[in-house]
Amino acid sequence: MNWDDDFMCLTSSHFSEMRLLIEGAILIFEEDTGPLFRLARDAEQHEAMSAMNDIGTALYEFRQHVKKLQEAHRKEEQRQRGSQIPDNYNEN
Repeated sequence: MNWDDDFMCLTSSHFSEMRLLIEGAILIFEEDTGPLFRLARDAEQHEAMSAMNDIGTALYEFRQHVKKLQEAHRKEEQRQRGSQIPDNYNEN
């Protein structure tokens, strides 16, 4: 195993962990902020409502970035695997 393999393995693991963390954060956000948002709305706390919206937007955007990183990583793994196959591999 060379440095490139180590790097690909390590980044794959970290991207998976990042994805799990952000999915968990979104779940907690969605479950916990619903009642808080309603309380803020009823009390006309517009700044609090805006802050919760901003936090939610940041979480969803971060999830999209992690998804894009994972997809780019997957494509690079496929490209590297494809480049390791000899040119005459399918010739019989």
